[in-house]
This record gives sequence, structure tokens and C-alpha cells, in this order.
Amino acid sequence: MKNEMNNWEDLWSQQKASNINIDELANKLHKIERITKFQRLFFLFVLVFVFYSMFTHLSLNIYNYISFGLVLIGFLFVLVPLFGNKINYDNKNTNQFIESQIKYLRKKLLIPKIYSFVFVVLIIIALNIGFWGASEQLDVFYRILFHLSTVVIFIVFVKLRKVGIRNYEKEISSIIDKLEEIRKEG
Repeated sequence: MKNEMNNWEDLWSQQKASNINIDELANKLHKIERITKFQRLFFLFVLVFVFYSMFTHLSLNIYNYISFGLVLIGFLFVLVPLFGNKINYDNKNTNQFIESQIKYLRKKLLIPKIYSFVFVVLIIIALNIGFWGASEQLDVFYRILFHLSTVVIFIVFVKLRKVGIRNYEKEISSIIDKLEEIRKEG
């Protein structure tokens, strides 16, 4: 009996202590899920508001119909991943749960990297088409001014997106690293 106790004691002393705070990790995961829920509601609200505004304030010509379609496709590029990427809580064991969390977070990284860029490009194209149709009676100077303003908007969106991606990656990558460390220990 004493020999078994010594073996257990040796085993205990050989294991290195993990520096992972599980409560902190769980809080970060809950925070990300709350942010995702907010993003879902926000984009749905903005989509409804945009379409209400477009249909009630714009003339119904071919340019605006094309703009409606591009705006809808742009919003769908963001909404489908937001609603489609969900955490799987139906896992049988801890390793499966950690794997599903890592998969969820990696898919979440794609939203600002890929989907938001496509969203911005489609919205800018929709604005240009809308300006094209609305400015048919205006001077060339104002037409050029409208289209240059969309270029400025695009540049601002791209710069903000880069900063957002950097911050988002930093936060999510640290969580993924901690989850992978837990998976390796298990």
C-alpha cells in the first residue's frame, strides 16, 4: 500500500501544473457568443431598415433593382455564416467539445476576413449603381464626385476591417491556443 502511495506521489510531482484559467477561458467563450448574438440581431435590423428605406425613398428603376439585389446578396454573405456557425453542445466527451469549439472559432475568423470584405465590395458596387441611376440628370462633376465618395468609403472600410481583423485574430487566436493546449493535456 505504501509503495502505491509513493508511486502516486511521484506521478503527482512529475505532472507540470497547467497555467490555463478555465473560468477565464469560459468567460471569453461566453463573451464571443454574446457578441455573435448581438451581430446577428444587428445585421438583421440593419437589413430590414435598409430595405424599408430603399423601397420607400427610392424610385423603382432598373438601377435601384440591381442595387437592391446586390445589397441583399451582401447582407446574406454576412448573415449566413453568422447564423450557420453555431457551437455544438451535443458532444459526448470533452475532446469532442474542445474540437467543436476550435472549429467554431476558426469559422468565426473567416467572417471578418472573407465575408465582410465581400459584403463591403457588394455594398460599394450597389452604391455606385444607385448613384449612376440617380445622377443621370446631374453634371459630370457631381457624378464623378459621387463615385469618388464611394472609393473613399471603400478605403475607410478596408482600413477599419484590417484593424478589426488584427484585434479579432489576437483575441480568438489566444482562445484557440488555450483550447489546443487543453486538448493536448487531455
